[in-house]
Amino acid sequence: MTDFLVAALGNTTAALAPVADETSATPEDEATPPMPGEAPPSAASRALGPVRRVPVDRLEELKPALEAHVGRPPPGAACPAARRAQPTAAPRASLPLVVASVNPPALERLRRLAEEVGGLRLLVAREDLPIPLRTDVDEPERVGADRLLAALAAHRRARGPCIILDAGTALTVNGVSAEGVFLGGAIFPGPELAARSLAEGTALLPNVDVWDVERVIGKNTEEAIRAGICHGWRGAATALLAGALAEVGETATIFLTGGGAGAAASEVPILLGHGTGAHEPGGEAKACRTVADLVLEGLVIAYREWHKG
Repeated sequence: MTDFLVAALGNTTAALAPVADETSATPEDEATPPMPGEAPPSAASRALGPVRRVPVDRLEELKPALEAHVGRPPPGAACPAARRAQPTAAPRASLPLVVASVNPPALERLRRLAEEVGGLRLLVAREDLPIPLRTDVDEPERVGADRLLAALAAHRRARGPCIILDAGTALTVNGVSAEGVFLGGAIFPGPELAARSLAEGTALLPNVDVWDVERVIGKNTEEAIRAGICHGWRGAATALLAGALAEVGETATIFLTGGGAGAAASEVPILLGHGTGAHEPGGEAKACRTVADLVLEGLVIAYREWHKG
């Protein structure tokens, strides 16, 4: 049974997932084994149902999923007479929809969408419920909720110091101490943002679609831009993780999340001593885990702890 919904609103993508109540979540010993390179499931991840993702500019495509979760049949699902003949379920309280947003316009659109659907109680992380994570930064209120929620979920998994690399519109690398204190991090443009910035900030460079390339020396302008962005992004990820390990501690667990986590994972063996690179940890392998939806897991943890009081 769905206990509540969680949603993450980024700059380019929106994600929505149902969360099972704690009595019906899959027990750990019955959980599906992780794929190679993936982290084992946590209590929060086991509670998450299928994640629906849409481009944030097509947020309204989530409406049928929201209607289904509040028990409203889609248009044309049955004729009025058939619906009248069906037993009427007892009305339930509004279903919580717990949201993390770094996109204020998208959040307002989701509010309107929730009002249209009805039967939903929208709760925004940090506005309506706290994120249970201490911070050691200059301006905690300016740290993105997505960064804090991913850090919360990562530390609950690691139970020790950890580093979170989130590869999305921006590449962020954040650190959490052994005691569970968010230490801050670094922010770098993601590949698509870098490509758009080059096109908008120069007179002659085109906006190109970015995909992985092997060559560094491009044979034309488009190839040169792709090479610079792809290899530059990898270099940035490598350098930032190396610096974070030096500052947070060599024993920190590394978590990879976000749409570009797969690309980042290909660079991590160098950092972990399985190749040569800027960071040489003495050949000792460090723990590295890929988790697709750390932000949604953080929302599950934050809501449950707030709801229990």
